[in-house]
Amino acid sequence: MIEGVRSLHDHELSAAGPVPNPGFIRPSDYLAGRNGIAFESPPPNTDLDLSVRDEHDLAPLRAELRVWAASAGFDPLATADVLVATTEVATNGLIHGAPPVRIRCWRCADTLIAQVDDAGGIPLPPMAGYQSPDDRRAGRGMWLARQLADSVTTYTFDSCTAVRLHFPRDVTHLPPSVD
Repeated sequence: MIEGVRSLHDHELSAAGPVPNPGFIRPSDYLAGRNGIAFESPPPNTDLDLSVRDEHDLAPLRAELRVWAASAGFDPLATADVLVATTEVATNGLIHGAPPVRIRCWRCADTLIAQVDDAGGIPLPPMAGYQSPDDRRAGRGMWLARQLADSVTTYTFDSCTAVRLHFPRDVTHLPPSVD
């Protein structure tokens, strides 16, 4: 693990100060390789298994997600995180991928997991969502998803682009601290 982390830093500290790291891997190159790592299959029976074909299907999707997250004990702010992140990824599937977009959601202990699959099979750009978008009106779906979900992973194969989001209940929305 240390070597993996070390490879993502372009300099290392030595007794003489910072020195170039000869094993440095550019973040975009590192992340490009991550898109080819297959997910474990979703469980055969999920809490939700929905299909979105156009923008008119997004409101019913949000309603189903709201009920699902609330039934898992997520407070309203954490529920909103699940709604926004999952809907943004589904919208991306409609715009940049190909319908139908399939959304499957399930629980694993206290974590809600949503997987969004589109039929486009177009790999996401390696840096998708890791930097704040320049245009605040567009291009922010993956960035929002990465801000709101604890973990976001992607995988492209055959004619499918899959995005999996993890929302652990204890860290998705932490109440403000009281001093």
